[in-house]
Parts: sequence; structure tokens; C-alpha cells
Amino acid sequence: MMGQVTELHKAYLEASSKADHFLLGAIAAACAYLAQSNPYGKLGLNYETLFLVDLVVLALAGYFAHRRIENTVQVLKYNATYIQAQNSGDPVAFHGGKHLAQKYADRTSVDYNLRNCLMAVGFILYVVAKVCGAY
Repeated sequence: MMGQVTELHKAYLEASSKADHFLLGAIAAACAYLAQSNPYGKLGLNYETLFLVDLVVLALAGYFAHRRIENTVQVLKYNATYIQAQNSGDPVAFHGGKHLAQKYADRTSVDYNLRNCLMAVGFILYVVAKVCGAY
């Protein structure tokens, strides 16, 4: 039974990591596309500025996507410390590893939500900018 749980968790971690890396790549590609293809003009209340705001929002989404990957690596590192301390009977390393693993796990959750919200806002801003540019 424990082997099945371990295998399922391993599969989850691999799928989650692949999805995180894919989304970071997609965001970076979208930023590169927008940087090359968008019309830019003077800052003001115009659709060119809206394109620039969209690029900044997507760049922030990329930043939080990258942070999520980094924090996930830290969670795995401190989980290993936590398990090793549990097996060796070291209470200081056990509680320290557990605390740090939870701290980074909380950060990954925040990064996940910010990344997804900023991606959605970036997409909406792009559509709005394209529509405003047409009229």
C-alpha cells in the first residue's frame, strides 16, 4: 500500500514539475512575442500603453512561475532533511526541516495563485488591447 502511495506521489511531482516548466516556457515565449510584435508609442491613455502594461503583467507571471519552480526545489530539499532527521532521531533538524519545508510549501501556493491570476489578466489585457486597437 505504501509503495502505491509513493509511486502516485512521485507521478504527481513529475507531472507538476513538467506543467510548471511548460507554463514558464509559454509565458516567456508570449513575452518575447509581445515584445517583438506589439506597437509601442508614448505613454498615456492609448492602446500602445495597454500593450506595454500587458507585457509587464505577463513578465510578472513569468517571475512568479520561476519562483514557484525554485520554491518547489527548496520544499523537496527540506523534506529530505526532515525525513533524514526523523530517521536519525535528531529533533533539532527534524523540527527545522519540517518548519522550512512548510514555509516553502506555503510560498509555492502563493506563487501558483499569483502566476495563474497574472496569466489570466495578461490574456484579458491582450484581447482588450487588440480590440481597442481595432477601433
